[in-house]
Amino acid sequence: MLHKRFGFVLLAGFGVFAAMPATVNADVIDTFDNGINLGAWRLTTNPNMLYQIEPSGGNPGAYLHGQVSTAVPTWYVSNPTANPFLGDYAAEGVTSFGFDMKIAGGVQVPNRNMTLHLLTTLGTGNPSLGIEAYNVGTDISFFTPGWHNYTYTFDAASLTIPPGWVVFKGNGSPGTNADWHNLMTHIEDVHMALGTPGFFYPNLGVWDLGLDNVTLGMAPGPGTGAAIVMLLGFAPFRRRTDR
Repeated sequence: MLHKRFGFVLLAGFGVFAAMPATVNADVIDTFDNGINLGAWRLTTNPNMLYQIEPSGGNPGAYLHGQVSTAVPTWYVSNPTANPFLGDYAAEGVTSFGFDMKIAGGVQVPNRNMTLHLLTTLGTGNPSLGIEAYNVGTDISFFTPGWHNYTYTFDAASLTIPPGWVVFKGNGSPGTNADWHNLMTHIEDVHMALGTPGFFYPNLGVWDLGLDNVTLGMAPGPGTGAAIVMLLGFAPFRRRTDR
């Protein structure tokens, strides 16, 4: 009798649990394992520059290895089709964007920071009709060897511009809270730039960069909390029937 009663309680629990909406959000992480560049990240279209996934030496494992000769090296999305790092950040509950980078060679000059840019043309394909936001991060004027993490936090669902972010329209005019919201619902490109907006740098030599663990962080969906509540709710029934 005890065994049958216990089984009925568990089945009822699973029935209610299955009926709950599956709204759990999961981070998107590009580790470049198995030769996959999930975000289609590139530094340049120059075919003469190194651009390949290395099977080892990353943080850890595989990583994307690229070289470029430019004043401000920038990783960008080269193919937006079905790209999990683009789209409606607000609806997805995005709360951060982070990545690991290794600078093996480059130009060390003052006033150089790692900067994250989020961009959209609002579907027009015309940057002058779009919106951009950027956040100036860690000072990399005199970079140190090895892998370093760079993470930028923000509430994509916020109706106001978060602290630390600068928003402007494609025509150069300052952005508004409404522009931030429109951008967050239409992300079309992401730039990880080794430079601070407003500063100019010499274009000397070749940059040698490694990219790993590109991460789009999500807020936990309500499904996670609901599942825990359901399991905790049924646990006492199991303990009582075992006595």
